[in-house]
Amino acid sequence: MKTQFLARLLTTQLLAVSATLAPAGDIDREWEAEIAENLDENTSDGEVIWCQAANSRFLTLYTGQTANLAKGAAIILHGMGAHPDWPEVISPLRTSLPELGWSTLSIQLPVLAPETPVADYGNTLQEAGQRTGAAVRLLHDMGFSHIVIIGHSFGAAIGAEYLAGTTGNDILAFVSIGIQSQKFLNPTLDILARIEKIKIPVLDIYGSRDLESVTATVADRRLAARKGGNHAYQQVEIKDADHSITGFEPVLVKHIRDWLDKTLSAIAIMDEHDRDREIDPAGKEHTTGTE
Repeated sequence: MKTQFLARLLTTQLLAVSATLAPAGDIDREWEAEIAENLDENTSDGEVIWCQAANSRFLTLYTGQTANLAKGAAIILHGMGAHPDWPEVISPLRTSLPELGWSTLSIQLPVLAPETPVADYGNTLQEAGQRTGAAVRLLHDMGFSHIVIIGHSFGAAIGAEYLAGTTGNDILAFVSIGIQSQKFLNPTLDILARIEKIKIPVLDIYGSRDLESVTATVADRRLAARKGGNHAYQQVEIKDADHSITGFEPVLVKHIRDWLDKTLSAIAIMDEHDRDREIDPAGKEHTTGTE
């Protein structure tokens, strides 16, 4: 069974390289159940937690932080046809960040049958957003207040789509890794328009040897964030890294750790500043305390 499972995963990834258009495909529930069963049986790092979204019950992998100082929780979103313990990018992040104070919740996103054209992944965006929201609620129920989203490839696009449609109050920051233009999707997804709507801090990471659909839009993404007034948007290029950041996983983790530490420190300072200010009944803002 495991050999067939791995072969089917490989087929999915190979088909995801070409973005051909075809009639819309439905989410493959049986394939997703097979992925979940395999992870449930073979994953040793972390805890399997089943989560309920509007239309589906899906698997997540939770790994609690092991550092002296707990910093928060990170929701991790994988790419097309992958899973919550995908060896490229996803597994290294979900198992390394807990050592740095970040609990991780890596969630299973909707998958299509391997033979389905990748353009049809546009039909999964709504349910993917519902699952992301369910993951946020789960972490809140577990007592987390500092929550960030980290997405790779199509998972980064899902994160951008989710954050563009929310106030962002429940999410403190967003890390996007290798986000593509997604022009091939059907229905289409305007990534630049989504980036323009995101108001929380964003770290946009990509490799110097990334896919052309990633590197060709670096400046456009930066301009979209600026147009939206997001001054907490930062881009980082990892030299010589490809789309999967192969061989540069420690560098990726370090960039994310350093940026999150800096970003959360800035947010904490802003929150403390806001608590020191009051609004009187007339609407006038003043600072509390003595001079």
